Amino acid sequence: MHEENYVSNFWRSHNFRLEPWGNDYEPPIQISEEIALSESDVNPTVETDNWDSFESQDPRSLPNRLIFTDGRRRLDAALVGGDGNTITYGVFGTIAVGAVVVDRTIPKASYLLEPEIDIHRVVGFGGEQEAVSTPIPCPLGSKAELLYKAVKSNQPNTPEARGAIVQNAMLAAEEQLVGKLNIKDTDTLVIRDGSLRYESPIFTLGYVKTMHRQYLPEKYAALLWKLLPGQRTPIFEIKDRSQYSWYLKSGSSQHFNKQLGYHDLHGIVRLELSIKNGIDRATEIANQTCYLIPYYASHPSRDPRAPQNLAPVGALERELGRRMGDATLIKRRLQNFLASFGGNK
Repeated sequence: MHEENYVSNFWRSHNFRLEPWGNDYEPPIQISEEIALSESDVNPTVETDNWDSFESQDPRSLPNRLIFTDGRRRLDAALVGGDGNTITYGVFGTIAVGAVVVDRTIPKASYLLEPEIDIHRVVGFGGEQEAVSTPIPCPLGSKAELLYKAVKSNQPNTPEARGAIVQNAMLAAEEQLVGKLNIKDTDTLVIRDGSLRYESPIFTLGYVKTMHRQYLPEKYAALLWKLLPGQRTPIFEIKDRSQYSWYLKSGSSQHFNKQLGYHDLHGIVRLELSIKNGIDRATEIANQTCYLIPYYASHPSRDPRAPQNLAPVGALERELGRRMGDATLIKRRLQNFLASFGGNK
């Protein structure tokens, strides 16, 4: 009886709650104290200095056209080799980028045709080893083309360089896709899955569903724990990135965190927008997201990353994965190609 009481008291007194995304995904909250920002890194009063009783306003209008962009990456084969006794780490990788267009006036969703879903295959090495573009033979009669294009890498010669090489190639391809969209009207909003880069167009909204960094000082971050679905924090400025940002609670009020044993930060996402939009335009878009993000949030019965992973993005991810090709067959082609050069000397 004494032990049972001890266990019960432990869980009653400690605020441990479930991580809803499960063990197959990186947790959406991965903040360490070393990378927490200080108050001098952000300006939390760019919209208002009253965070205690902040309530966002309804948007004056909503965009009729939404474009969701995303990318996927895959390490097809890890490489180890080099001249003599040196060891160099490398990788064959595949990346895919694309977009889904949602016409809210019909309503209808479709894959963007121009630019269409694009597949890239890359080969690269860590350290100073330069790669060479490499076509991989396919069976006679096959329409598949496996051309791995060489990418220059500034990664150190470590095993971790492999993931970074493919990741950076994917981010560059995503940036090129967003740049080709060339959106200049306020009736279209581009929502990029992930953080914005410095050169992102001003009409692009960055959608960050994982928290690697604490951007708000503690006295402002307290509001995140109190947000309900569809509510947001005031806009704050990230000074060194020239971006506006705000946190928003996604999901449905029908799925209460407390009932499911989830922690109270479940459903929190962070949005980014270039400071070039100006605070008035950023405020209007921030108010729009209070409606749009929960509306397109995924459902827990269909996506283990719900509600943070948006439903159009989930559909796009599946299509990108299909067009990347079968991982097992491609790895077999790479094995046959490398084996054709004989064994180690």
